[in-house]
Amino acid sequence: MSTVNAGTAEDAPAVVRPALGTAAIAALALFVVMFGTWAPESPQAGKADAAAVRAWAAESTTTLRVNAFAGVLAVVALIVLTAALARLARASVPGSPLAGVVLVSGGLLAAVNAVVTGITLLWVLPDLPATGDATVLTWHSLSWFGQMLGEVAVVVQSLLMGAFSVAALRGGIVMRWLCWLGVVLAVTGLVSVVGVVVPSAVFDTAWLAGLYGWMLWPLLAAIVFGLRWARLRR
Repeated sequence: MSTVNAGTAEDAPAVVRPALGTAAIAALALFVVMFGTWAPESPQAGKADAAAVRAWAAESTTTLRVNAFAGVLAVVALIVLTAALARLARASVPGSPLAGVVLVSGGLLAAVNAVVTGITLLWVLPDLPATGDATVLTWHSLSWFGQMLGEVAVVVQSLLMGAFSVAALRGGIVMRWLCWLGVVLAVTGLVSVVGVVVPSAVFDTAWLAGLYGWMLWPLLAAIVFGLRWARLRR
């Protein structure tokens, strides 16, 4: 028996097919570019002088450029994916607030990524040797801000996965195992945030599970969306 509740192309709303195709492409693109958004380890903020920071930036120039380029592409892919997921959620459960949660959380996640990418661009676009020491150290001190945004990202990406997964589960537009996986990853990510105020190995493990789960989810979603789109094309 098929694990997909929705039957044939005729049974599915017309909006589902194009939205599935768009979501599949955007999710795959997001999966690919996320691997280019890992920033190279930098000197500890507040303990390195401007010369050390400049040396780190010079040694990491190629990585930082790839990182910035991938970050820009990730923001675009996130925006497209969010719009497609919101359309699918709205088609699955008309009148439900779940589509709105998908849209808002995805928009916030794109904004967080845009800020992080903007910080990376500070090391790529300006002429660092001609930039004053105070400015270089100020830019470097923003690394703590990027870490704080990482906690925000866990929350909104969990809401994005969770809201879409619940909507898709109710509407039966994709395989149920993907929906349940999204729910589990969303709950894990949200629970891990408690570790910010209650340090614990359990919450640290949950945070890592949520982080790497989010990296894997777009690939699995792209495959499932693509297969479902192909089936509806028959």
